[in-house]
Amino acid sequence: MTLEATLVIPMVICVITLLILFSYYLYGRCILSQDCYILAFRASIDADRYGTAPENTVLAKKERVLGKKYFGSTKPVFHVESKDAGKVIRVDASARIRAGVMGNYFLKPRSGWEFKAGHRTKCLGQVKHIRKMTRLKDIGNRVFD
Repeated sequence: MTLEATLVIPMVICVITLLILFSYYLYGRCILSQDCYILAFRASIDADRYGTAPENTVLAKKERVLGKKYFGSTKPVFHVESKDAGKVIRVDASARIRAGVMGNYFLKPRSGWEFKAGHRTKCLGQVKHIRKMTRLKDIGNRVFD
């Protein structure tokens, strides 16, 4: 091998490895953001319909939403917070990349790559609103007929 090949080949391997790690990070972050939104939305609907606590809804539906999508990272840890008597629900989550590659080199932090996501939803009372609008429409039709 030549001197150029001994310098270029390790650099190419390093770049390819970093691209794979960045892909795991980006994929995990996107999926985590999506799952936080889905859980927050479902908790707001359940709180609106059944009056259940958002924490119970998130814990009950967490495993079904997560599935087996997190193959490059750890399972996320969720934190649920509700404000204004359960009208505003915030779901935060964090996970970590499981790759031990390049652990002590300058490009990868020693603590690992952790990604976080969170979403906030409001309980809007969709069912009551739809019923109210339908009732007002029916009353309006009777008045103008």
